[in-house]
Amino acid sequence: MDTVLVLLFLASSTICVIGLLNPSRAGKATRGQVFKFYGLGAIVFLFLFAVFMEPAKPSPGAATVQAEQLPVVNAPIEQAPAVTKPVAHEYQVIAEENTSMRDRKRLRWRIVAPTALTQLDRAETAKAAAKNLQEKTGADFTHIFLEAAEFTAGFGNVLAIATYAPDGCGVTGKDCNGKQWEVSASSTQLTDTQMAVWKAWVENREQFMEDGLLNEDRLKAFLATKFDTTADKITLPWVERDDIAQ
Repeated sequence: MDTVLVLLFLASSTICVIGLLNPSRAGKATRGQVFKFYGLGAIVFLFLFAVFMEPAKPSPGAATVQAEQLPVVNAPIEQAPAVTKPVAHEYQVIAEENTSMRDRKRLRWRIVAPTALTQLDRAETAKAAAKNLQEKTGADFTHIFLEAAEFTAGFGNVLAIATYAPDGCGVTGKDCNGKQWEVSASSTQLTDTQMAVWKAWVENREQFMEDGLLNEDRLKAFLATKFDTTADKITLPWVERDDIAQ
């Protein structure tokens, strides 16, 4: 369409110019007739060309360059990392103690849960044990120690502690502040070597007791030989717990 209009415009313009110089050559008697017929025709064709003209399409190369030069307006939205919900793992009761007094039934359990490895999972496991054992026994105050292993029971450095008082009156039954839970847990990851040294310490400590006291220097020297290291490398792991808000 654009091409046809251009050709008609050029033809009309050319004949108009020739006819103005010599009307007979344009097939008209006067210059006015030439301009009226061919001049106005050229103007009409030019107008139609402007109306129907298609916008120019940029070449693929030009489009690519233009796109590359455009500034980045919207940065990608970063999604918040998924929050992992703490999980209560299976546990095994390895010891039970009755610390009841007067009308306050207080029970303490020591448990192990080898698959509870994160701080929050350990806290959740201790809480689940406290809730389950309280419901089974009807204890007024439940105390849970999550031990690193069965052989570490009673030697401190527990992985998690949870206390549960359904009536909110604490260990004595008189501190009724409505607080049912107190929970702390550790994120410490104990290595196989640490656990092996700890177990050997527990298993051999009795033979190094002197007058009711443990001779740690002799025990460390003994274990250093056993583990092919130096005595200063024989230490029990330090397990630090943090309070877990309830």
